[in-house]
Amino acid sequence: MKKITKVFALLLSLVLLVPAVLAGCGSGGTDETTSGAGTDKTEIVIGYVAPFTGPLSMFTVNFDWVMEKSLEKINADGGIYIKAYDKKLPVRVIKADSESNATKASEVASKLVLDDKVDILTGSWTPETSTPVAAIAERYQVPCLISNSPADSWLAGGPYTWSYGIMFYVEDMMTSYIDALDKLGENNKKVGFLFDSEVDGVTFSAMLAKMLPERGYEVVDPGRFTMATTDYTNIITQLKSADCDIVIGNQILPNFTTAWGQFKQLGYVPKAMIIGKAIAYGSDVAALGEGMGEGLMTENHWDRTLPFTSSLLGLTCEEIAAAWETEKGTQYPATSLGWDIALFEVLNETFTSCENLEPATIRDAIAAVDYEGVYGKLSFDEKHIMAVPLSTAQWTKSDKWQYEANIVAAGKFSGVTINTINPEFIPGYTVK
Repeated sequence: MKKITKVFALLLSLVLLVPAVLAGCGSGGTDETTSGAGTDKTEIVIGYVAPFTGPLSMFTVNFDWVMEKSLEKINADGGIYIKAYDKKLPVRVIKADSESNATKASEVASKLVLDDKVDILTGSWTPETSTPVAAIAERYQVPCLISNSPADSWLAGGPYTWSYGIMFYVEDMMTSYIDALDKLGENNKKVGFLFDSEVDGVTFSAMLAKMLPERGYEVVDPGRFTMATTDYTNIITQLKSADCDIVIGNQILPNFTTAWGQFKQLGYVPKAMIIGKAIAYGSDVAALGEGMGEGLMTENHWDRTLPFTSSLLGLTCEEIAAAWETEKGTQYPATSLGWDIALFEVLNETFTSCENLEPATIRDAIAAVDYEGVYGKLSFDEKHIMAVPLSTAQWTKSDKWQYEANIVAAGKFSGVTINTINPEFIPGYTVK
């Protein structure tokens, strides 16, 4: 964790140079605080930073759909009543593209605060692009709400006074991974690593290296590799020579597509493989090539089978998934759909409890959110984290869509039991 903290310290010192320059070239003042409050308020303005372009853009596929449905509900009767102004204020969202880049995330977040005067800054997806957003919020003392990032990595960029996160703890995610492995058929319990040197890769591999032996597994770790790696021969050879029945990793889709193809070319197919990030959607799995995705496992962020109802939309998880598929004609994007709905649920809970729109009032309202929604019952802990349980799912061929995700190990949801199935080995595995 010390290494991760140092990485974030360096990252944030670099990305904050951009907004510092922008601030210096602005109104000419030195005041680094902002306020969206005022007697002439006509709306509540939310600034949202996310990777709408670049290698992380697949995670934003459903944001506009969720935003439109959420704002339709929130603004149906004029918006949210704010006592200090004795009127309802409509809610507006200003989107900003981080371009999947930390420096750009910092730049656009700064613009939202300094130029657009947003009442709250929000952002989503991975610590590389969400942590800089929180850093800007802390700098200018603006309330901030981040959705979907590993809490451990994000917290390394703190401490936070103005920022809160709807996130998952890495230990919970890794526990779900290992729970899935425990349900496999006979195997030698040797687990090979396929983690890159990005923040997630470093965090996940460090956690698993500690947890797997405690659960009776042997770790084979060839080390971290850069995002620019295109030849995985050495890594694959090490895992194959060690006779690993299981491989766990974390990559973006283009990189994993290359790596998985080389696994096949070198005649090494493990009995089980769990890959984070790359195969979050059915379309991603299909993009690997014919039959290449069968039996692969990944983290499951949300699912239509969860027994919950959205506090904002008034729809069950099944109804939400069905609405997407009916309206869009494509498979529901389970990985991101739940997170975006939860973000708007928490925003709605926050502003409906605000008597005014002073930054400190909004911040305190975020901290006090304790509700039941699309992920069940959730609230913020002392670290400013609203912890969402993650499950593990396996991709299998589907009649309706090319692939369907089935939960094989459920997250620890409050007060409910989630139905699961046992995972199967990857068809055509080559290990003995």
